[in-house]
Amino acid sequence: MPVRPAMRRNPRTPRRLLLAAAALAALLLTGCGVGQGSAVKLEPGETITVGVIPVADFAPVYIAQDEGFFAEEGLNVETKVMQNAAAIAPSVINGQLQFGTAAVPPFIAAAQKGLPLVAVANAGSNTSKADEDPSALVVSPDSGITRPRQLEGRTVAVNALSSIVHLTAAASIKRDGGDPSKATFVAMPFPDMVTALDRGVVDAASLVEPFQAKTVGAGAKVIANTYSAALNQDGTFALVFTARPFAQKNPETVRAFTRAVDKASRLAANDPGKVGEVLAKYGKLPASTFEKMRLPRYTDVLHEQSLADASELMGDLGFLTEPADVEGLIWK
Repeated sequence: MPVRPAMRRNPRTPRRLLLAAAALAALLLTGCGVGQGSAVKLEPGETITVGVIPVADFAPVYIAQDEGFFAEEGLNVETKVMQNAAAIAPSVINGQLQFGTAAVPPFIAAAQKGLPLVAVANAGSNTSKADEDPSALVVSPDSGITRPRQLEGRTVAVNALSSIVHLTAAASIKRDGGDPSKATFVAMPFPDMVTALDRGVVDAASLVEPFQAKTVGAGAKVIANTYSAALNQDGTFALVFTARPFAQKNPETVRAFTRAVDKASRLAANDPGKVGEVLAKYGKLPASTFEKMRLPRYTDVLHEQSLADASELMGDLGFLTEPADVEGLIWK
């Protein structure tokens, strides 16, 4: 897995995030040490479980499974479909999962809170081109809102507070000259955002595919493509991770797993139809919807500078109290 070097350099909280924080605190206070539940040496052929959310960002994991790339590496891998990203990191730390998937901001936030997590492979990369960006900040066509800074004093739907869509929506407002602290961000599932926008419950929604395609197709107006506007480079926004104690006990397994995911990323880049196949199988996505989607970029490069930039952006916007040491967050 190639790694590009990096230069080092508050909203209301919903109940489920408070519960996740409480669970994290419990993990941090365990006497056996954080992550030691994952510090188990696997025997050859023993099942490796990966927590994956069935969206395009993490398609390489599914492709590696279905194309037999894990098996080629001598790994017995089982994918576990998970709808709640907040549950993946604790499950990796306690050893219920051996690998997990996450967008960069929640991964960094979890690591900054003391969870010994390390990124091992790239999953999805953003683009600097707005017309290829799979994310969008959208409003109703009759809202009168034409640019992100006009969302001051308005309500913006995001899938979770402190998620990548929250971070990039806030950054888009700030980079347009607005103050994101004057916008009210509310958390709701992506499918609910479409209805909330139609009914005027929210003024804007920060969406990713396939919901961007569906909403824009129904008449919503895009006022910013948030990943390209906020992240502003071609680089990692979604990744695969494990617990450092697990990696230390099983370095060859981690390397083999990474090779398989990297191979799948290269295949996804060359044959996007493979992405559609796994999304249909694991996410029940209709082929007609897939045809309209903008896919993330797939590459085997885990872009360290992207993690550094995201960490700095999170600090600037108050998502972190201080930037993370991203060099220590990548397994090498």
